Amino acid sequence: MSVRLFCIDGTNLVRTAYGYGGPAHQAQEQADAERLVGIFERLCRDAGPAVEVEVFFDGAFRVMPSLDSANFRVRFTREFTADEMILDRVRSRSWSGGGSVTVVTADGDLGRSAQAEGGRWMRIEHGTAPEAVAGKIGGRFLR
Repeated sequence: MSVRLFCIDGTNLVRTAYGYGGPAHQAQEQADAERLVGIFERLCRDAGPAVEVEVFFDGAFRVMPSLDSANFRVRFTREFTADEMILDRVRSRSWSGGGSVTVVTADGDLGRSAQAEGGRWMRIEHGTAPEAVAGKIGGRFLR
């Protein structure tokens, strides 16, 4: 069975879905990131082993809800950007013959780079809710 890997540009998805401003934006962004993690973790639990999801966030490690799906991971960046780490996953999977990676982002530069490296790009429009993104992915894999 072929496993489809989706690399979610988490910071991009949270910021384009909700937008931020004001003095409390960091707390709100953290809450929205936790919500996003929960949405995609449930997707992986429901979809089973046919799909893997990795969510990438820019910046240092932050506490997230506990995860209990083997096919779901959250990654944080420090020295590198999330974009660089996502592209590294695309290259790695392509070079190893492990199958295609679908990059989920509204960032056109990242999406086009992923395609140039042999990946796929799931374009997300600004303002698209994470639930809608998970529904689009899950519609193909839910049992």
